[in-house]
Amino acid sequence: MLKQIKYSIDTAINKAYTLNPWTNVYGMSRTFLALSLLITLTFTNHEYLFPRNNNIFLRQPMFDFEKISIFFLLSENIHLACLISIIILLITITGYLPQITGILHWYIAYSYMTSSIIIEGGDQIASILTLLLIPITLTDNRINHWNKPKTSNRPKTKMFIWSIYFIIALQVSIIYFHAAVAKLYSKEWLNGTATFYWFTHNTFGVSDSLKNLIKPLLAKSLIVISITWGTMLFEIILFSWLFMKRNLWNWKLIFLFGALFHISIAFIHGLISFMFTMIGALILYLVPQNHTIKLKIWKL
Repeated sequence: MLKQIKYSIDTAINKAYTLNPWTNVYGMSRTFLALSLLITLTFTNHEYLFPRNNNIFLRQPMFDFEKISIFFLLSENIHLACLISIIILLITITGYLPQITGILHWYIAYSYMTSSIIIEGGDQIASILTLLLIPITLTDNRINHWNKPKTSNRPKTKMFIWSIYFIIALQVSIIYFHAAVAKLYSKEWLNGTATFYWFTHNTFGVSDSLKNLIKPLLAKSLIVISITWGTMLFEIILFSWLFMKRNLWNWKLIFLFGALFHISIAFIHGLISFMFTMIGALILYLVPQNHTIKLKIWKL
């Protein structure tokens, strides 16, 4: 037993020393995380996101460290703050200079989370993930995160970066674990009727254009119960990925269903920015970090 544990640890350490953690996988995740906030800042009235009352910024910082927010520092010219943020997010998506944009991306995500009155769980997740990604961006020896990985002979740095990836995976797994377990305290989720109430919710339910399509399905108890309990079961499966044995295909299957899961949430409830954030999280969580995603459109 002890020999098997020692062998597993030695194998993991050997892989950490030899595999390259700086590929376009984490770059793809950064792109989705940046797209999430970019869409919000581009297509939402800035006065709704950062309202003022009698020329006073409505959401005042609760703590001193929240005063570093760009939206608080430039609260008298919130459109300029949003323009700067949009430019930073666009540069982040292009992939250039991750050593600089990694810090700036976190700063914008953190600023939005602490200053906007319209935030959701995805904004908090984006703020955490962009912070955890900073060590990876700082140690990337490429000028662009879309470029092919460069050979690196920094075993100690690699070990540190792989430990960061593990912390990120642990964070994402906890998100899905909490999402599933929290539902167990609601009788509507336990009896299988929660989907019906959320789909017909006045604010978060399906749009008027989809109601005629969805209502006949909601009239069938088997469908409602299957979706409700299926949601909790799938969230448990996503949490369990942390302990699963990986191979060449299972991560692709789970990622596909995970992406479709969040796309369906966006389709039903309109949470577009949340969808981009969670797909970005799934990329970090499910896709092997030493894997290179083939993107023929990028010739950088």
